[in-house]
Amino acid sequence: MPYKISWHIPDEVVYIHYSGIVSVDELRSSLQEAYDYMESSPRHLVHTISDVGDVVTPTTIKDSMNIIREVGSHPRTGWTVSIREKSPLVKMGSAMGSSIFGLRFRAFDTLEQAMVHLKYFDERLSWHKDEAHKIES
Repeated sequence: MPYKISWHIPDEVVYIHYSGIVSVDELRSSLQEAYDYMESSPRHLVHTISDVGDVVTPTTIKDSMNIIREVGSHPRTGWTVSIREKSPLVKMGSAMGSSIFGLRFRAFDTLEQAMVHLKYFDERLSWHKDEAHKIES
């Protein structure tokens, strides 16, 4: 499977790891599953970390935007953070797409940088419940 989804911090931060070739249907499924995670959380804002460092062939920006429009963003979506993206063009397209949809988005090289960002913008995160994902950057 080209993606795995889990709680990085239960009910607070969703973690999605993508790998290989990510098809339109798989991207749609992952975003719907992330939406469902957010729906199950009692928290007022739920953040997402998407690790795309092991993606070989991403979905096109056009297809990605169509899927995001189709699935929609959850009303309690906090920050959406992408890590380990290698392509400056994809980073730029993601930032532009997020701006169009009014999402809080940032791209970082490492999980540690993403965590610093989330700690700064959401001091109430329960880092003591961190599921300690191990990512080789």
